[in-house]
Amino acid sequence: MSTTRFAVSIIIEWYNVTHAELSRATRMLTALKSQAIFLYRDVGDSVRLAPPLDLIIVFDSDHFEEAQIRQLIDGVIGDCECLTLRYLPVPGADYCKQKNAGAAIATGEIFIFLDSDLIPESEWLVAFLSAFKDPNVSVVLGNTFVDWSRRDVYSKSVALSWMFPLRDRDDELTIAQTFYANNVAFRRETFLSRQFPDVPGLTHVPAELLVERLNHDDVTIWYVGNARASHPAPNGAFHFLERAISGGRARALTAESVTLSLILRWLRHDIGSVRFALKRFIFEGLKVELRWWQVPAATSIALTYYTFMSFGSLLSVIAPNLVKDRFKL
Repeated sequence: MSTTRFAVSIIIEWYNVTHAELSRATRMLTALKSQAIFLYRDVGDSVRLAPPLDLIIVFDSDHFEEAQIRQLIDGVIGDCECLTLRYLPVPGADYCKQKNAGAAIATGEIFIFLDSDLIPESEWLVAFLSAFKDPNVSVVLGNTFVDWSRRDVYSKSVALSWMFPLRDRDDELTIAQTFYANNVAFRRETFLSRQFPDVPGLTHVPAELLVERLNHDDVTIWYVGNARASHPAPNGAFHFLERAISGGRARALTAESVTLSLILRWLRHDIGSVRFALKRFIFEGLKVELRWWQVPAATSIALTYYTFMSFGSLLSVIAPNLVKDRFKL
């Protein structure tokens, strides 16, 4: 079997660190170092790193001191010939702006965007690069799933009812309709010719618009199930409610015009989401070890989330100034 060598840049935003436990970032960096070492050494696998992995940490220098970030990351990465580590301060940059800034200085032929609160599994990098052995593949989405390893009813409920799918056991390359910007890879020219558009006040909407651009340009988005990375459940009650309200806010602010019928559609959507979650608790709960006696508590968690999502949409319509600079998503 022939070996294909890739020049790879992994771009990590230092934005989600503010919401997650810092230990997740250190575990993520440890995983990346281990995978870079494995793929840089020629031991006969079908994909390899050509030059050392280009690892770029992008952060908002208005909120973080570079010395503190360096102290943490250098302590994990150390002196490693298998990767080069670069820091990019970008004053005032939010989530997608940090990703664009990192891509602008990246040297790889393959760009991989990984969030600072995700922990990739051991085959993550191999899975992405194996997909790019096909020259017709330009965009690849990985499997982001909610980490329920604590085995509490809260994380199990979120794993089944939130935006992400469960951990995928399949490794087939299939076509996807959309992607999350937290675990996705591009060929260099595919991303740089488009990038995440600037949408003031909205954090994750640029990813949705980039998907629309890719679809318009007939660029296929592929999905590979074994490029797995775990995402934490919202960290605590306040973050949980903040995410729900922010989701409702984003939905309202992206609407061209708000009518009564649209508001009713939002409410029906959120009620439907709770019903869908309840079905998953019943029929797929065992996949995350959700027991039957935990279903009522899990349902109440999902009901709380989507109630506050509806509240966020209504609040954005009734009193937009209250959420203008808060609850950004």
